[in-house]
Amino acid sequence: MIYFTSDHHFGHKNIIQLCNRPFNSVEEMDEEMIRRWNETVKPEDFVYYLGDFSLSIKPVKEYVKRLNGKKILIAGNHDRCHQFQKNNLKYKYEYREMGFYDVYDCDVTHFSEDLTADLSHFPYDNGDDVRYFKLFPRDDGRWLLHGHVHNKWRVKDKMINVGVDVWDFYPVSLDKILEIMRGANK
Repeated sequence: MIYFTSDHHFGHKNIIQLCNRPFNSVEEMDEEMIRRWNETVKPEDFVYYLGDFSLSIKPVKEYVKRLNGKKILIAGNHDRCHQFQKNNLKYKYEYREMGFYDVYDCDVTHFSEDLTADLSHFPYDNGDDVRYFKLFPRDDGRWLLHGHVHNKWRVKDKMINVGVDVWDFYPVSLDKILEIMRGANK
């Protein structure tokens, strides 16, 4: 099985208030998100992680190996291995050592017999938030799976936000993604 997710922000206390998350502490948030991940993802599954795992390295070291599945990271602006972070190549290697199956510091296109979509941390357009405008992927007409916008939307045009804030803190399956795409194409 294949899953997609993003924006856990493990270890980030302020994200609880910023995104109105239903947790009383960062420890409760982190443990519940790990529980929900492992309840869903089996060890043999693949998980495309579309950025912002954590703002610091400590949660990466502590949590990646606790999470089921083969995790493929497409880095977000808060991940140390993102292409615009200082020493990103060093961290790209370290993220692999800490348990990510593979690490990309930029956008990728996913091709399979079931799904062709662009994968990015960033949406095609984020409204009036232009801080990361240069990092937004080019809209080539394909579907885009992304994170970054937290609880702003789940589906917008041909963009599907796989961030945990709109999926009840669970990874979303490829089957669910395909269901959304098929429904939009009717």
